[in-house]
Amino acid sequence: MSGDAQEVADLAVKKVFAILGIDINNPASVEEFREDLRFGRRMRKLADHGSMALIGTMVVGLCIAVWTGITSKIIGQ
Repeated sequence: MSGDAQEVADLAVKKVFAILGIDINNPASVEEFREDLRFGRRMRKLADHGSMALIGTMVVGLCIAVWTGITSKIIGQ
């Protein structure tokens, strides 16, 4: 990149981060932003695991209901 293009790119990056409320010249601000991103990632992963657990529980419940119905028909006759 030429010098002018690099300056424009740097200014654009600073402006985008400023809009997000991050002062890229302040390491504490940048680290806080990174921690917020990590927190979001952890919450997303926990939500994914929670969804899988819910679906698994529903499938097991359905299987138990079907098995109970089949066995009651067999025993009932």
